[in-house]
Amino acid sequence: MKKFFFIFILALIPFASTTVSAESDLPLISEAGIIIDAKSGEVLYEKNTNKKMYPASLTKVATAIYAIEHGDKNEIVTISKKAAAAEGSSLFIEPGEEIELSKLIAGTLINSGNDGAIAIAEHMSGSEKKFMEDLNEFLRKEVNVTDTHFTNPHGLFDKNHVTTAHDLAKITQYAMKNEDFREYLGNKDLPWEVKTWDTTLVTHHKMLKGEIPYEGITGGKTGFVSKSGYTLISTATRGEQDLIAVTLKAPSDKEAYSDTELLFNYGFANFKSAKIDKNNIFYSADHSKSYKLKEDLHYTYLTRDEPGLKTSNDGILSIMNQEGTAIDSFDLKKVADVRKTEVPASIKKEPINEETNKFSVLSLEWVPCVILSILITVFLKKNRKKRSRIRTRY
Repeated sequence: MKKFFFIFILALIPFASTTVSAESDLPLISEAGIIIDAKSGEVLYEKNTNKKMYPASLTKVATAIYAIEHGDKNEIVTISKKAAAAEGSSLFIEPGEEIELSKLIAGTLINSGNDGAIAIAEHMSGSEKKFMEDLNEFLRKEVNVTDTHFTNPHGLFDKNHVTTAHDLAKITQYAMKNEDFREYLGNKDLPWEVKTWDTTLVTHHKMLKGEIPYEGITGGKTGFVSKSGYTLISTATRGEQDLIAVTLKAPSDKEAYSDTELLFNYGFANFKSAKIDKNNIFYSADHSKSYKLKEDLHYTYLTRDEPGLKTSNDGILSIMNQEGTAIDSFDLKKVADVRKTEVPASIKKEPINEETNKFSVLSLEWVPCVILSILITVFLKKNRKKRSRIRTRY
């Protein structure tokens, strides 16, 4: 009779929940602020993040990612009289002028051109009004924000043009997954030649252009109107960490940047980022099912933690801290392909050793016994053969 011995080892994988907190109260001056992990979406710190506020030119982040995803960057945009006459910050484009969509998007982000934003809207949807319908639907259905309603593509004040710090962080997280958007948001300068202007556009974001140096800064968008105060979106990377900071309604740009630095310092000092590779296969606790991940899973955890994970019979992947407390979970039925498996009933399946945060092997402690049993069996067989040969001689 053949016996099969299965050894299954799960490596410890750090993880944290959407409620992870370093229990700090940051002295933010901005009326609202948030810092999130760009890969996992983990909220690391927040202040008034669900309060509806005026974003000013941070609106252009949404306008840009919509145009990138729904347009052809090589398309030619013809500038209308309405676009060219836009109030506020400008790209100084003229009616009838033709500009590639990609260049217009990049210029609108780096120089915060309201004329460029209207030109993009008209090109994408035929009119600014229709574009706002399309953009708001996109934000609701594809980005999954719930407290945002934009009435224009640029952010000039309108009492009904509102969003939240949380929604802006989520919109930026969505946008940063796009390579073109990351390039545009990270531009420090951009050669700009139009009919009335031959210059180099330079980002307004003081961290990005080095006026207020910050290690790892990768992108940013500024905003200001009197009703919104100073608003700021900033992105930074150190090692495996990609963070997004949003501040709203600071009394000056100095406070907006100091709050952003405070948020970044807090995020980088107190949290770590990692991922579960999509090639990993997990098993339910009773080994009746296996789960092959559909994509990489990103996660965040406190630097002081030593978390691990375990899988239940119903496919819930629980994240455990060093104290043995579940701090978050994944439903593997939603994030993985599920297959039934057959494991001999005789195989003992031992639970996770939560005290040491190490995953035990199936019957690993049996291995010495098994080896000893095999050696004894071989020894006895040899002895029987030897005695049999001796009896034959006589």
